Amino acid sequence: MNKSNDPLHGVKLEQILIELEKKIGWDKMGELLNIRCFTNKPRLKSSLKFLRTTPWARSRVEILYLKTFCSKHKETGKLIRGILAQNTAVAETTSTKPAAFVWPTSKKK
Repeated sequence: MNKSNDPLHGVKLEQILIELEKKIGWDKMGELLNIRCFTNKPRLKSSLKFLRTTPWARSRVEILYLKTFCSKHKETGKLIRGILAQNTAVAETTSTKPAAFVWPTSKKK
């Protein structure tokens, strides 16, 4: 069998949230991550729904999990750098300056 060096291998997002909630609580997660699903009526189901559709928020939660529970794992630092690099690359390719707004002209007949 092949053993993965990835500390997140086989860990589900739900498990990550449950363990973080037990260890630091919703309030502290909201304070540390500044994500509204943890500060405004936090629930597991709604947080999972939000994090599954929002990659930037999910990566913040994964990094917090790694720093909290896997700081002694030898691959943690490399994995965190990889997550941050991936987020930076995505942000650079998707962030373009919006076009200047031009008022529509009415056509006179």
